[in-house]
Amino acid sequence: MRDYNSNNLEKARIDTDTLNLLTTAFELYNIAKLNYNVYRKDNDLFIPTSLITQYYKRIKPNYNNMFFSFRRKYISNELLVEKNDTPEERKGLNLVYDYIQNFDIEKDSFNIFVNALQIHALLYRPLDEKRTDEYMETRLKAESLYQEAKKEKNLVKLHEAEKMLKNSECRKFGGSLRKNPVFLQEFAIDVMDAKDAVCEFNKFLTPEKKEEFEFYLKEGDIFTYIDYAVNTTSDLIGMQPFGDGNKRTFRSLLNLMFKMKNLPPVYITRKERDVYHHVLEKALVEHDYSAIDAFYYYKICDSIYELDFKSFIDANADNKGSMSSENEVVKVKK
Repeated sequence: MRDYNSNNLEKARIDTDTLNLLTTAFELYNIAKLNYNVYRKDNDLFIPTSLITQYYKRIKPNYNNMFFSFRRKYISNELLVEKNDTPEERKGLNLVYDYIQNFDIEKDSFNIFVNALQIHALLYRPLDEKRTDEYMETRLKAESLYQEAKKEKNLVKLHEAEKMLKNSECRKFGGSLRKNPVFLQEFAIDVMDAKDAVCEFNKFLTPEKKEEFEFYLKEGDIFTYIDYAVNTTSDLIGMQPFGDGNKRTFRSLLNLMFKMKNLPPVYITRKERDVYHHVLEKALVEHDYSAIDAFYYYKICDSIYELDFKSFIDANADNKGSMSSENEVVKVKK
């Protein structure tokens, strides 16, 4: 089995000076980001586009190394952004990222509609299983009550048993498209009705949409592809093709789309929740995607720093500390 618990920088085939320069650039970016100066002054996005370009040009990263770190450190952020941290939702999101981690971009076919459906089904599988268990428990109680009613010729118990069965449902929610109106909370947007949403979502099964995706994946540069993936998943959030879990589903789909281009998975922290909702609303209401595209450029830089450079910097700092301690021991011995 391959060991993915390694850092891309450790295996980078570049000279030490270039690696140190790139490391310093990402360290300075992180410092500027913490003070929010980078967001305010970099209107032309020179900083994130330059960092991403140089990283992919010089490092040529292995996606699996980044993903291993992402799962270990940041999967809980996705649950907290939309305040959905329950045992079932945590299990579901872990199933989703198992799926993304194991997705083979060389062998597995990709389609926005099909893969989104699979992600939503996995996201809700633990909850569906819990509902199934509850349904079976209710059904057993109702059948037992029915047998009692029959034996006792008790109409009250008979009606109660029938009511229990009628009120219990065993419908799978995960992977099912909505049939009812929904409201997109915290956004000033009228969501299209269910029939139109499903119709729009189904268009991703057409040859035209498949060709569109293939064009951006193979012909477009990395930033054109980022824009396409971000804009597409944002529009899908606006459509709300599922009854619930649309933002989690399509942010997960975005990470799968990023994997198709060897881009790192991204996460949104609780502190960024308001900013994310603001740029998403601007995209959905005004159809202006510039802010959300920029947001994700910075999120990709954040992931590159957190998943590669920070661990590399920390490891080197530990090594230097160990060497200093060894030297001190030697001096004492002398």
